Amino acid sequence: MTKRTKMILTGIVPIVGVAGVIIGIGLAGRLPGFAGEVFRKLIGFMFTPVFLELTFTFMGVIAVLWINSIRLQREGDDYVSLEIEDDQDEPKP
Repeated sequence: MTKRTKMILTGIVPIVGVAGVIIGIGLAGRLPGFAGEVFRKLIGFMFTPVFLELTFTFMGVIAVLWINSIRLQREGDDYVSLEIEDDQDEPKP
């Protein structure tokens, strides 16, 4: 597996995970009884005009945080240090 493929899969996995949650809630709405009714109400609430944007914004933020978490686990959380030389008196053009 190449480095590019791993990078693409790192970004796709959280997006597919968020889509899976939405599909899972939709499928759970077909459950019989009280559980199905709760999920049907949740789907109806999620897809009303104002809450639709809020729902997808929240899930998008979760996906970004998930991707960042994967990146931090792989690369670490080291800071980049910038070296400045003080002995130069003349600015460079």
